[in-house]
Amino acid sequence: MMPVRLTGWLRRFMLSAQGFRRRWTGIASETGDSDSVRALLPLAAAGDPAAQFRLGLAHARGVGVVQNMADAVHWLAQAAAAGHAPAQLELGLLLVTGRAAPHEAQPPARWYRAAATHHRAAADANLSLLYPHGWGVPKDTCAGLAWLRHAAAQGLAAAQVQLGMILAAGHETDRDLESALRLYRAAADQGDADAQFLLGSLLAGGQGVALDLPEALRWFHAAAAQDHARAQINLGVMYAQGRAGAVDFEAARHWYAAAAAHGEPSAYFNLALLYAGGHGVPQDYRLALHWFGEAAERGDPTAQFNVGLIHASGLAGPANPAEALIWYRKAAASGHVAAQINLGLLHLSAAGVMRDSGEAAQWFHKAAAGGNAVAQYNLGLLCLRGEGVTRSVAKALHWLELAAAQNHAPAQLQLGQLLAESEGGPAALVQAHAWLTRAEAGLAPGDARAAAATLRDRVAACLSAQERAGGLATHASPV
Repeated sequence: MMPVRLTGWLRRFMLSAQGFRRRWTGIASETGDSDSVRALLPLAAAGDPAAQFRLGLAHARGVGVVQNMADAVHWLAQAAAAGHAPAQLELGLLLVTGRAAPHEAQPPARWYRAAATHHRAAADANLSLLYPHGWGVPKDTCAGLAWLRHAAAQGLAAAQVQLGMILAAGHETDRDLESALRLYRAAADQGDADAQFLLGSLLAGGQGVALDLPEALRWFHAAAAQDHARAQINLGVMYAQGRAGAVDFEAARHWYAAAAAHGEPSAYFNLALLYAGGHGVPQDYRLALHWFGEAAERGDPTAQFNVGLIHASGLAGPANPAEALIWYRKAAASGHVAAQINLGLLHLSAAGVMRDSGEAAQWFHKAAAGGNAVAQYNLGLLCLRGEGVTRSVAKALHWLELAAAQNHAPAQLQLGQLLAESEGGPAALVQAHAWLTRAEAGLAPGDARAAAATLRDRVAACLSAQERAGGLATHASPV
């Protein structure tokens, strides 16, 4: 029996806030060069919250001074205590995450070790002069959340968004979607595009909060009007799936194209699906290849698989197995199961690429170990034939049984044939009869189905009615 090739596009629409991260840039964050920072010091020391905030940001980002998170916390805490909402937000985020400098978790190690070798006490003294408040910031989630709540209570939209995301994700605190919803709504009412997107995502998901698609659509539109790319993608998904009323592929294409202009890989991917399926646009595999390619170049494994599929199938021009091999390999290396299977099949086919049954067996094994029935079936065939692996009927039976148990009809037929031809006696024949019966039921009309029925009848003639019934009960299909 020949291996079975996967067909059809692998689809993946995005309608959620998963993976969204907001970058808080602060208010009055233009701290300037070292002279500007130096000018802030007497103002901050005199208790000016705005100067303390800007000086804290300068230390947090290493703008005009050596980056030092402990110094950042020192100045931000003073501004926060004076009720400065942006400082409360920045301080809260530092404490919730806990941070050292981005490149070194300790003070500059090279010069410190060199100095300490000659005079440890002097090195320690110099270190304390340079970093009087220490270097890093230990995580303090409770204190961080408290400061974020202070900032959010003052109506700072950025703080409301950040606190809402922490509560929605349950990041080191109890998950509280209702509170997240209130915070997003408060920020969304102020026109914050991120909040509008996140609020729409919660309402469209309906998990932990009441499902409200019309309201979700309204907030996605509000964010999309501000060029929020993720909101534009979600609008496209809602129109494409008919979650905004009647299916409207033209509206979906409009919003996907808007998000694609911002470089969003998911927008590229969904545009490609429209052109591949001819949904709201003339079917055009060349344009589908273009947009899948844009997403694939940015590391999307499913897009890489679909690019490989187009090249292998010749849908956008002459078939190009060598190019398909490149893209299947990229996707397979990321753990994409369908790509692993098609990569194995391509190596076996020798159509435009060098036949390599050993390479095929390796990719089938990766997918089979993850529980894929198609891969298990193909690996079972290779074990049975001794192609790319040492021939082993026992291993062939193992992989075929795993595939057959998942209702893979060709595997059930192959397994039934093996058991019928084995020397396992009546017990093997009982199993063979059961698998062949299931195979006949699952196979499409044709030679394979006819072969399953013929062999099943021959095996049945060797068994009693009780044995046949017992085997069928043992191998009943799952509901």
